Amino acid sequence: MRPLDHLVLPVADLMTARQRLSALGFTVAPDGLHPFGTGNCCVYFADQTFLEPLTIIDRDAYENAAAAGNRFVLGDRTFRDARGAEGFSAVVYGTADAASDHVAFAENGCSAGKMLDFSRSMVLPDGSSGVAGFRLAFAGADPAGDVFAFTCQRVNVPPNGRTTLTDHDNGVLGIREAVFVHRHPHDVSSFLRVVICGDATVSASGDGLSFASARLTVLTPAAFVDTYGLELHEDAGLTGGLIMFSVASMVELDTILTRAGIGYFRRGPLLLVPPLAGQGVAFAFSEV
Repeated sequence: MRPLDHLVLPVADLMTARQRLSALGFTVAPDGLHPFGTGNCCVYFADQTFLEPLTIIDRDAYENAAAAGNRFVLGDRTFRDARGAEGFSAVVYGTADAASDHVAFAENGCSAGKMLDFSRSMVLPDGSSGVAGFRLAFAGADPAGDVFAFTCQRVNVPPNGRTTLTDHDNGVLGIREAVFVHRHPHDVSSFLRVVICGDATVSASGDGLSFASARLTVLTPAAFVDTYGLELHEDAGLTGGLIMFSVASMVELDTILTRAGIGYFRRGPLLLVPPLAGQGVAFAFSEV
């Protein structure tokens, strides 16, 4: 299976996202700007995954990119138009050859359009700067609705750019699982198998699919509510339900959240934080 690379969280603005994520105990990277009008403030983890809170920085550049067929911008705009400025819009997997992925997506009838090559400047933790290059291949399918997926190849990334950014006060070590919701999980199984390049395990009750190595699960709405006790706004397509993190110590996490006045609740061994502005989607924490 392709390795999980990152998860995209649309947000209304980066300042609110930075404040919210910092209050949750995450170390947030300096703001990054894409050449097509979007910007991010990423949260990197020691397991080589990361969160990408994403907003629109330059509306003119954004709309021009959409008009030119930029699939990243089109995916983001489709999501925002349908679901608003906050949410969980995309799951991204790592690859060493995005061009081959693009061909495979087309052969399997789930290509979402042309590839995207771009580069952007990066400010490293030591104050130095560099230029990072990326090549993306996009997948899409009708059952997936407004959520999209792509693979990401790093063409030129400055070395050791994340090392000091992966230490978080809340003790989070990485992304354990991305949980999506769909009324009929099997309807998206073929699409996800192509994206992830691997097979899923069907739950014993038949109410979900799990791509364990790819850290992705799809549950029915009823199974999601029963499992996590969270409110769910159902959608006809694939919906981002929550992101589960591996944490070193639940005691330390509890202390940080209590000190910051952040509401949370327990569900069995999990600690769950409902979504607020800047967070995009519910967060769950599981102690290692």
